[in-house]
Formats: sequence, structure tokens, C-alpha cells
Amino acid sequence: MGYDLAHDSFQGTNEHHWGTIVNMTGMQGIGSRLASARANKQVSQVKAAAMLEISDKTYKNYELEKREIPLSTAIVFCEAFEVDLEWLVGLQANAGEKSVALVSETIEALFSEAQERKLSLSPNRAAKIGTYIFRNSTQKGTSPQAEAGPIFDMLNDT
Repeated sequence: MGYDLAHDSFQGTNEHHWGTIVNMTGMQGIGSRLASARANKQVSQVKAAAMLEISDKTYKNYELEKREIPLSTAIVFCEAFEVDLEWLVGLQANAGEKSVALVSETIEALFSEAQERKLSLSPNRAAKIGTYIFRNSTQKGTSPQAEAGPIFDMLNDT
């Protein structure tokens, strides 16, 4: 049991490959996550298969969990459908929970930075700055804490 190089997939146990732990065998719900991501993009199974350059039947079997999806195909799927590999394979609860955590971190970073600088922010100004911090964090993949300081620095320069 382990990584099957010939089929570019994992068999049986948790394995480590390119820094990501993947357990494809016995994974409950990977098929429904494939279907959900596909539906969110309003793409048919036939079109999804074409995007992944695989047969319709093969793709359908992935969604039905009758066949394991190879890691290389899972990566291409995640890029095409804009989902995290960790979410797809069930290591992350869902993207919604990740967003909620990021909002919470943004609020904390915003008020910590304002308090540290002894600034009083109106709710409207806090919302605008928080939105900017959140957008920068998501676009750059940085933490809200890393974004808050430079944004407040920029505001002090104006």
C-alpha cells in the first residue's frame, strides 16, 4: 500500500507527496465535493471531463466514488474549479469556514493595529479599512496581521 507511481494515485494509507497529505481510499464525500465544485461553476460532467482531458465515464466514476482520482487530475481539477486541494480531499472542513476565520482574523488585526496606534475609528472607516485588509489578504495569500500595519502606515502618510 502507498503511492502508485504507475497510476499517479495513493492507495490505502495516508502518504506524503509534495507537502500535501492525501488519503483517497475510503474518503467519504470526495465525489460529492467534486460535484459541488462543478455545479458551482455551472459545468456539466461532460464539460468537466473535457476540461480534465479524461473520458466522461472516468469523470462520472470519480463523482460516484467508484474510482480513485489520481493526484495529478485532482490538482488540475482544483485549479480549473478554483477549490483547495485540502478541501477536495477532506482535510479542510470547507471554504466557508476558512473565510469566516479570515474575517475574524481581519477584525482582530484591524482593531489591534488601531489600538496600538491609539486611533479611534468610526464604524464606517473601520469597515472600509477592514475590507481593504481582507481583500489584500485573500489576493496575496498573506495574513491580515501582515496587511494591517502597512495599510495604517499608508493612512498616516496622507
